[in-house]
Amino acid sequence: MELHHNEQVLYAGRPSPRSSIGFYLTWGVLALLPGVLASVLDASGVSTGLSVWTWWLITLVLVLAVVVRDLIRRYAVSYQVTTERIHIRRGILSRAEQSTDIDRVQNVNTRQTFLDRALGVGSVDFDTAGTNAADAAFQFDGIAHPAQVVSRLQGYLIDRERSRAGGL
Repeated sequence: MELHHNEQVLYAGRPSPRSSIGFYLTWGVLALLPGVLASVLDASGVSTGLSVWTWWLITLVLVLAVVVRDLIRRYAVSYQVTTERIHIRRGILSRAEQSTDIDRVQNVNTRQTFLDRALGVGSVDFDTAGTNAADAAFQFDGIAHPAQVVSRLQGYLIDRERSRAGGL
């Protein structure tokens, strides 16, 4: 996103790698199952039709697919909050962009699960004035230190209001 004259970036980022821990705990463990099950069955004397090393090769391919999928998911999304706008860009080959004026922000909420809090990640939801619910919702998912993002934005908005009111 190209900045306008005197526009400054308050936050720019992507989903944090730490936000993928739950994804890896689910899909990474499932990707390991073929190799582990083949090894257990082989140790019990049960034939699977393929050699154990073939099953571990399949497992390796599945683990790599999980890692690549997560890297693409995180790389394909970028978030930016400036002194004028909130902007979300999604996609690599095809692209979808969502942008709104900062003055349209009505509420800013953070959400963190127990695991998110332990990892220092979470989501920030910017509710904006809009006619369509899809157009009015801006959500930064899986970002590091979401409370700091909200604090930085709210501090800027408060300072701007004070300067507009004559520094009262």
